[in-house]
Amino acid sequence: MTQLDSTYYLVLIETSGNQSFIFSTNKLKENIGASEVTYRAGTQWILEAVAKVNQMQPLSVWTNSQRLREMLCDEKKNPPIEKNECQAEIIIATSGKALILTKDADKAREIISSITKKALIEAPGLDIAGVFVPVDNWQAKNSLAEAIRAVHKCFEKTRSRRPSPESRFLRLPIIADCAVSGLPASKLDKNPENQLIPISKVSDVKRKASTKAIERLQNLDSRLMGDINKLEKLFEREETSWLAIVHADGNGLGQIFLNFEDYIGNDKSNRAYIHKYRNFSLELDECTEAAFKQAIEVLPSKNGNLPLVPLIVGGDDLTVVCDGHHALEFTRVFLQEFEKQTQAKSHIAQVAQTAFQVNRLSACAGISIVKRHFPFSVAYELADSLIKSAKDVKHKVTKPNSNSQTPFPCSAIDFHILYDTSGIEFDSIRKNLKSASNTLLYNRPYIVSDMDDLQSAEGYDWAKQHEWERLKNRVDSLNRKDPENSDRPPISSSQSHAIRTALFIGKDEADAQYALIRQRYNLDDFAESEDNKSLFYESQDKQGNRPIYITSFLDALDAKDFLKNEQTNPSEQ
Repeated sequence: MTQLDSTYYLVLIETSGNQSFIFSTNKLKENIGASEVTYRAGTQWILEAVAKVNQMQPLSVWTNSQRLREMLCDEKKNPPIEKNECQAEIIIATSGKALILTKDADKAREIISSITKKALIEAPGLDIAGVFVPVDNWQAKNSLAEAIRAVHKCFEKTRSRRPSPESRFLRLPIIADCAVSGLPASKLDKNPENQLIPISKVSDVKRKASTKAIERLQNLDSRLMGDINKLEKLFEREETSWLAIVHADGNGLGQIFLNFEDYIGNDKSNRAYIHKYRNFSLELDECTEAAFKQAIEVLPSKNGNLPLVPLIVGGDDLTVVCDGHHALEFTRVFLQEFEKQTQAKSHIAQVAQTAFQVNRLSACAGISIVKRHFPFSVAYELADSLIKSAKDVKHKVTKPNSNSQTPFPCSAIDFHILYDTSGIEFDSIRKNLKSASNTLLYNRPYIVSDMDDLQSAEGYDWAKQHEWERLKNRVDSLNRKDPENSDRPPISSSQSHAIRTALFIGKDEADAQYALIRQRYNLDDFAESEDNKSLFYESQDKQGNRPIYITSFLDALDAKDFLKNEQTNPSEQ
């Protein structure tokens, strides 16, 4: 049997429940530390375990994402599995996830055992597991692609049978509660007021990891995480009365990775697959980082600290906590820049062209804006629901002449400002924004992609109604006088409240209220009907059986105080 005829093994190691692990408390130190532990599990720990198997010197490049990407492509530091001296090859290693090839099953078990044991000892509370499957007949085309699908199925099956990490924290004998997380306490630690408080092992690990996260995050931008204590105090002041959880995610990436062999060209060999899979993944990581760096420029720097905590920045994922007043503009810039960056990357552009007939990718984002003491875990759940709502664009804007309704790359934002905590479920929130079964008081999500790029897509007319610029122009009209008629000021708060109240009564009542005041205030941008007398435009329900009426007035009213950036609001710095 030749080396190429050998059966190799594909290992998948992945964390689960990341968001509950990260957002279990509202303490920034613990949020950042949990994120750092998750990141290290898929990078540092993987590098150390594979180095041990290959009997090589461990590499400490995990602190710098650019060096990590370079190392993964370096055949001297990450040799191909076909080489006789190589026992394990890393395909990808990113935050919370890694794919590894090994020469035999024992080496696969050794790597998984090393990682999971390390998690039990050094990161209690982190849910991480590993599985492996054989890659039979290495020389056969697409055999690795089949193994990747199989290992993900195996992982899902295995994960469903594993007990939750919470079962590790028993309360017998009776133990004091952690002052932060509610888990059983394991030690006493000092709080910012220098008082001793009981904390759990999980909180202790997160706090220690937070100090180690600073170096890595400052490689992205020196203004990030300059002083965690100062940042926590900044977020607790009255001036930062609103915080936002921003969650962004690429569109269609799951389908691309699931059928990646369909997009790599004529060479279907496993080595070509690894090369293109790895480079596509690494370019995606670069694009997310570059877009993030551009987006933070809209934030005001206060005493050397940006009012933002990056929790996940990598792959096609972004999760941050930031000043709520700047969240919408930050997210818009991130999504638009993400599209530009993917277009400039050769491997991504090639795959996207094959998948979508457009040489770029897109992403969507959900933004939940809440009062600063609102539980982060609940705010994240809302942001997660909002991103699913934003991803409805995949069904609205599709590839032309596509019988399978293939999505057309289109980036969108959905957001909600939580003024009332009595109804915090997404379905309940949207149900309350209907004054009748065929009348919607919201126009979200909003498209941030360049509309010229969408002209050839099916659903272009729908996209025009949901264009971000329309929202921005309407927010502007709420904040300024009519530029062509200085006698028409922005609408007063009392009249805004009157229209809001009328909207919840019904369409006719809202239009009547609008007719009474539209000549006195700068409200022309809100006219939707041909005769400029209605706040509503007519659309069709999902089945196309009956008309529905939609207004964006409440969207603009909600966004009025939350569309700020450093360039347009320099006085706030």
